[in-house]
Amino acid sequence: MKEFDQLLGYLKFDGVDLPSKSDARTDVNLIYRMFELEKIVRFFGQRYWEEESLEDSVQPGALQLENVAAHTFQVASSAQHLAQHFPKVNRERAIELALVHDELEVITGDKDPVGPDGQGLDTHAFNAQRRIDKELEERSALEELLSEMRPSMRADHRILVEESTRGETIESRFLKSVDKLQALAFVRLKKVGNISPDHAAFTIRYSKLGVDYFPELQMHFICVLEDLLNDVHSILKHSTSSFCDATLERLSNVAPTNRPSIRRFALIGKSGVGKSTVAMLLKLHYGAHRVSTGQICRKIAHLLFGNEAKESTQRIDDALTQIDPSIFLNAALLSAPIDQSICVDSLRFKSDMAKARQSGFTIVRIVAAESTRLQRLSDRGQEFDPAVEGLHRSETELDQAQVDHTITNDGNIAALETVVSKLCLDDP
Repeated sequence: MKEFDQLLGYLKFDGVDLPSKSDARTDVNLIYRMFELEKIVRFFGQRYWEEESLEDSVQPGALQLENVAAHTFQVASSAQHLAQHFPKVNRERAIELALVHDELEVITGDKDPVGPDGQGLDTHAFNAQRRIDKELEERSALEELLSEMRPSMRADHRILVEESTRGETIESRFLKSVDKLQALAFVRLKKVGNISPDHAAFTIRYSKLGVDYFPELQMHFICVLEDLLNDVHSILKHSTSSFCDATLERLSNVAPTNRPSIRRFALIGKSGVGKSTVAMLLKLHYGAHRVSTGQICRKIAHLLFGNEAKESTQRIDDALTQIDPSIFLNAALLSAPIDQSICVDSLRFKSDMAKARQSGFTIVRIVAAESTRLQRLSDRGQEFDPAVEGLHRSETELDQAQVDHTITNDGNIAALETVVSKLCLDDP
């Protein structure tokens, strides 16, 4: 319908190759089909389960509110068949990530992305402080969960869970997008058109996060949103235009619809200054995908030493940079999207700086008091001796480097967010 064009356009992302509309439609129909499994109640009506079968909450043939296990299956199932469109995505790895992507909720519980305002402005969905709080809680939950596992599986499982949460690899960005697509499909099937403009506006903005993670899935998002809007039309009939206008008004009141120009950011700074936090804020305010130069190094450290202590990662730095001075930056950029803004979360060496300059990156230095840095590292459980690891070239080589911006991170998240937001508005 013509009334839907502006709302559907909210999820469009130019400049990427897409599956055909017919293929996307077939995929979406299969996603819907898999929800039928949630209508099948195990043990219902069987001997020894008579009492449980009489409970009001048990309704065979009806789609119930999802539990996390059901959601996990749906995401893994969708990842399995959608990955076939994209040769760059390792399907097996994507399925592995799907199976653990919400695993930490066994400890943290399911976090409400909508919040009391109905638009997620005070939740992890669109609020920087809440997102940081959630990340810190998940780090603690991961340590608790790992402590319950046999030691021989902890290192590999840590890498898997951290990859699923950070969104730094192609597979994890694909998975995060599929996660949002599955959520949109559930809303459509469960609400059957009974949705308010406020809820629709939040759903579109939340789905747009999924498109930003993996734009190649936008056609699938648009198919589901179109189905949702057609459901609304089947109920409202002649009032559909008013519904669409009200939804657009909500969207325009809470967030701009203009997509920012593509930019490249690169962060430098000593351990503990908060580069990860700034990278997260750049994602929130500018949509810049985080590219981690340390992820591969940490994986190697886990495989070789069973930890990611600075002593271990610095030994790996010294060994592998003999092969290529920018080996970790080059490796990280291999999986970076070329048609979207990115943020390299840590440059360590002069060769990295030179490559970043040549590639048009905006260089941002993050600074913090030494006492603050050391406390942050201690809170993470990270071993760091400023008289040893603090003197390594990965900590000192860029001390005198010229940068485009310097940000002080003293722990005041609101102030830090203001500075990063202003940085995003500056001309590149």
